[in-house]
Amino acid sequence: MSILDLSGQQAAYNLIAPKIQDLKEKMDLRKQIWDKLPASKKIAWIQSDKDPIMGLAWTVYKYLRNNFFGSETDEYL
Repeated sequence: MSILDLSGQQAAYNLIAPKIQDLKEKMDLRKQIWDKLPASKKIAWIQSDKDPIMGLAWTVYKYLRNNFFGSETDEYL
């Protein structure tokens, strides 16, 4: 069994958390438009590579969904 060393995580958190907050704020700027789009236009937006923030958010979402969170955890969170 592997051992996970979580020492130094607060320092990592302190570096990462402001960047995550900034990403959330940037995503909030898109939210009003996003909510009005049909699924086909949302997909086109992500796939266009014209919006690097949306592309980054999509990449992070897929990574977390595929590696840590999925439908089995949705009902508990």
